[in-house]
Amino acid sequence: MTGEGGRYAKAIFADVGKDVAIGYGAFFVIGMFVSLVSTNGYIDVKVTLADLLSGDKARAAFGDGSGRGVLLVLLATATIAVPYFWKHRLAPLAFSVPLLFTAMAFWPLYRQQRQQQEAIEAMGEFGQAMSQMAEQMGAQTSAFDAIGIGAWLLVATVIFLAFKGITRFLSKG
Repeated sequence: MTGEGGRYAKAIFADVGKDVAIGYGAFFVIGMFVSLVSTNGYIDVKVTLADLLSGDKARAAFGDGSGRGVLLVLLATATIAVPYFWKHRLAPLAFSVPLLFTAMAFWPLYRQQRQQQEAIEAMGEFGQAMSQMAEQMGAQTSAFDAIGIGAWLLVATVIFLAFKGITRFLSKG
């Protein structure tokens, strides 16, 4: 990066610090390229944060999400520049946007998990027996069973970024 863009990038990097810049870099790479699910070798499925944010679960399962998810990941990554361009006391809270987008992506999985649990409870003993049998056979019985190491890295990264934003906000208060 040269010229005006390079100057802005260096200024933003100096403003946020190395730790936040690395956190945003990790968020971008994980959000765009790392699979958040673990299929235990049955079917090779790659679902990224961008796929989950696309909103279409069926297409996201095959890594064929819309451009909406990519745009949202890019937008969340761009929030690194908010404190540099917007000199306001609330500006560091923009570091929480990746956490909000990640929560927005995982919310449908949580709702699906709750619906499955409620359906099993409604079926009584038979539902619980079928669920236990499926678990013994190694089947993933809920959406959260398939969460892989990529998802945990993503969650840790966005929590770190939100923490840094909140601590900067409170220190300026």
